[in-house]
Amino acid sequence: MNLADPLLAVPLLAGIWYLSVHAGLLAGLRRISRGRTATARPRVSVIVAARNEEPVIPALLEALRRQTYPEIEFVIVDDRSEDRTAAIVTELCAHDRRFRLVRITEPSEDMPAKKHALRSGIIASAGELLCFTDADCLPGPRWVERLVELFDERTGFVAGYSPYRIRLADGKPASTGNAGKWLDRFIAYEELRGAIWSAGAIGMNRGWLCTGRNLAYRRAAYDEVGGFEPIKMSVSGDDDLFLQVVRRKTRWDIRYCLAPDNFVPTFPPESFGDFVRQRTRHFSAGKHFRALQKLFFLSYHGANLILYASLIAVAIGAPIAALAGFALKFIADGALILRGASAFGERAFRFRFPQMELLYLLYNTFIGPLGFVGKVKWKQA
Repeated sequence: MNLADPLLAVPLLAGIWYLSVHAGLLAGLRRISRGRTATARPRVSVIVAARNEEPVIPALLEALRRQTYPEIEFVIVDDRSEDRTAAIVTELCAHDRRFRLVRITEPSEDMPAKKHALRSGIIASAGELLCFTDADCLPGPRWVERLVELFDERTGFVAGYSPYRIRLADGKPASTGNAGKWLDRFIAYEELRGAIWSAGAIGMNRGWLCTGRNLAYRRAAYDEVGGFEPIKMSVSGDDDLFLQVVRRKTRWDIRYCLAPDNFVPTFPPESFGDFVRQRTRHFSAGKHFRALQKLFFLSYHGANLILYASLIAVAIGAPIAALAGFALKFIADGALILRGASAFGERAFRFRFPQMELLYLLYNTFIGPLGFVGKVKWKQA
């Protein structure tokens, strides 16, 4: 192999960089402990921001009612819903004193809609620990209990996994037809990949990413960083941007929960258009990542693009040696997904990753940039 030839050297260097990133994530995953470390039973407030959630919120409320953790309250924040969301919550409040409804009637002048809703819920709550999920999620009975078990005296933030499930309470598939099935599979795969990134980075003490559908932190950590004030410029990011602020500005430990009964399943988007709008909103938080973080992710996804381009180059006549970098990518993807699928109990993806990775490339190349241009909204708020 003539490394002076850019057609050979560039894919190889890209493959080495890609492999090194995955090696770091694998090392981080190995550091994640499944064991219980805390014995205290602090009071917990579960906070849910809801807007026009009438079809799904009854199932969430029932899931919250079944939580096994004793010292708990549930604060549901209705953000200007135009359906029966508030009425459904009000009816439950009359029968279960652990539930409280907070109603928002006007938008905030200084805070994006969802952060304003969450901030209102935090102000109305009384817990030492604050747990968060979304209205279209179905946490299991021990969801809160498992989060609390990781809060020793040094821990200020715990993230968890929230998989997309094609079949949930009604037993019906979210999408139909071959295209719909592939979309559902990819959505589930992309969330698994994101969870692997989240857990691996947290294991390396470099927490960047998490999901607000399965999240908890100390009120003390929230107060210490000034709440959502440092990240109010972003419509999204009440999860990953806040995680980054806690990591940079405090001395609290950040942990990841791998207990299967902590996982919080959620409904996948109903259509490709809904998926694009949701992911565009998620990607928009990346505009506010620090410059080195942006460079890191750009170089990683750029390397992935180069490695796929090497396949095309070989197909049109480039030397077969140009595939050396892609071989490293295949090894890196296989090692990471096999380990991650085992850690998260998603064994169905162990041998689907080659085709899923091609979709992942297209997703990051064409949908990712949408989050960096134009305006995004939360629930049409």
